[in-house]
Amino acid sequence: MARRATAIAKVRDEASGPVLVVDTGDTLYGKSAADRKQAPLLVAAMNAMGYDAMAIGEYELVAGLDEVQARFGEARFSVLSANVGPAGTLGISPYLLRAYAGHTVALIGVTSPTAQARAAALGLKVDDPLEAVRRVVQELHGQADVILVLSNLNAELNKRMVSEVPGIDAILGAAGGATIQAYGVAGPEGTVVLQAAGPEGQGIGVLTLNLDDQGRVVSYNGSVWLLTPSYADDPEMVRLMEQYGVRP
Repeated sequence: MARRATAIAKVRDEASGPVLVVDTGDTLYGKSAADRKQAPLLVAAMNAMGYDAMAIGEYELVAGLDEVQARFGEARFSVLSANVGPAGTLGISPYLLRAYAGHTVALIGVTSPTAQARAAALGLKVDDPLEAVRRVVQELHGQADVILVLSNLNAELNKRMVSEVPGIDAILGAAGGATIQAYGVAGPEGTVVLQAAGPEGQGIGVLTLNLDDQGRVVSYNGSVWLLTPSYADDPEMVRLMEQYGVRP
């Protein structure tokens, strides 16, 4: 986490345009009880790093409803899912709009169907992910120049999304825990860029989309920065972790 803060600061420093910092979910709660106690720290850390948005994954729904609502309420970033509802229960949104240099970028969150059992325990439902994304893309027609999907889906569903849901420019996804360097796939309305940074915070995916005057993606480049010891621990993040009783 401390190294991630250093890497994000470097991305912002080197970027020639606006930077969006996002997460595709399964982040706040781990599989063990000890991991789950760190959720308040993780939200505070993401706030401090200036995250813009996070998609909901199965492991955002493993705690009790009051706990989940409290953590989402503490987030100063948008918590997104187009297919978990009712949205009002958790105070989430299906998408986020950001305006940059005359262009509007939409971020859509989508949650894996594997979260259904967790969601049901909280009185929630997980709808079909592709149908939900298709519905939101249609809603955004005329509102957004660029549409990015923060996908908590596996690689197979991500590939289906490319072919079955027109209008998407890029999918940033967990991809079943794989690390995927950015590559383009032909979709119904042009190339769709896919990228996945890999599991457990081991790296940061950096994707640059270059737009023309109409807001169309004309080129891209991407990489995954592994958080090795070459990135120093960010001092502010170390202090935050110590406040929560966690060593870097």
